[in-house]
Amino acid sequence: MHEDPEVGLELRYWEAMRKGDKSSFGWIYDRYFKLLYNYGKKIGVERAALEDAIHDLFVDLWRMRDNLSSTSSVRFYLYRSLRRRVLRNDTAKNYFTESGLIIEGALAMVSPSLEQEIIDEEGRNQRIHRLKKLLNDLAPRQYEALVLRFYDEFSFQEIADILHVNEQSARNLVQRGLVQLRQYAKHVITLACIMLLF
Repeated sequence: MHEDPEVGLELRYWEAMRKGDKSSFGWIYDRYFKLLYNYGKKIGVERAALEDAIHDLFVDLWRMRDNLSSTSSVRFYLYRSLRRRVLRNDTAKNYFTESGLIIEGALAMVSPSLEQEIIDEEGRNQRIHRLKKLLNDLAPRQYEALVLRFYDEFSFQEIADILHVNEQSARNLVQRGLVQLRQYAKHVITLACIMLLF
């Protein structure tokens, strides 16, 4: 099995950063700031607190570089570190943001015209309202596990390590979240079919 060239490149930058190479540190910062920011927003961290947490994470990363160990995944290391920092600082109050709903985009209909957009607006608002309720009904860990699995594409073992649970628990969290989302999807399809009859 060949190593992913992208992962190999990241690990080389990581090792160079550990040895004090500022340009490698800058590369890691540039590559991961936005990904970490998106992850933090999706688990409900307020913008200013999130930016502070990411900034502090990178400051500590540079300051403590001599004590850092090697890693097999820079992304995994940074996500786990940010999550610990956010939970320690209690900045993820509700794990949800008003506008940062990944699944909303997937469910939104593509409108062929402005007129159709206006006609569909009321129905879309109702679907978004129901979706927000569904996401708020998910347990925070279920929601976070879904984000880590389908948005950030972590393996179940990596999700387990980030959430500090065993791999089976991580699988269960994702599965239960998907079951609830499927139930919602069935409900939406049923409503759409009923509306077509009228």
